[in-house]
Amino acid sequence: MHRSFSVRVALAGLVAAIGAVVVFTLAVYLPSPGRALVDDAATFSAPPSATAAQEEPDEEESEEQRFPAGTAIPLPIDRETRDQLSAAARAVVDPSGPAKGAMNVATSGTIYYGVVYGGTPETDMRYVVASIDQLYFWRQKGDGPWEFQGGHDARVCEPAPPAVPRALTGAWGHDPGRIPGC
Repeated sequence: MHRSFSVRVALAGLVAAIGAVVVFTLAVYLPSPGRALVDDAATFSAPPSATAAQEEPDEEESEEQRFPAGTAIPLPIDRETRDQLSAAARAVVDPSGPAKGAMNVATSGTIYYGVVYGGTPETDMRYVVASIDQLYFWRQKGDGPWEFQGGHDARVCEPAPPAVPRALTGAWGHDPGRIPGC
């Protein structure tokens, strides 16, 4: 019986130790109820007030947000833009020539796309550099058509490839003035 009592005391101590570890772990990893309410409140936004609903900005206002002239911003490329680039290349590229890879911009390649704001939307310039089998260049002024500017062998980078503004290559995360891939 003496052993049985010792075993019982040891088991009770083990259960108490495991319980303490569980409680401590839960206290560390689970937020307190008061803190959870504050965190949840920060996560959810309040419903819009009646005045905010009445004062919805016009779509034109949000589209008219402009940056100062000379500001360069990288842009995400979408399927429609890729298709437009491919069509612009297809219009001027000999399908058997060295720049035929430019037409593949719709489906492949690493694309650098961005805008340099002008004084007005009509003077904004968009640029694309696509690295496919070589470097390919496009530009667009305002809402005009994309202009394919040609291909360039990135292994040589001489003579200089078509101009891309220094501010835009910097916005793409490259040394300002250094074309991605060169």
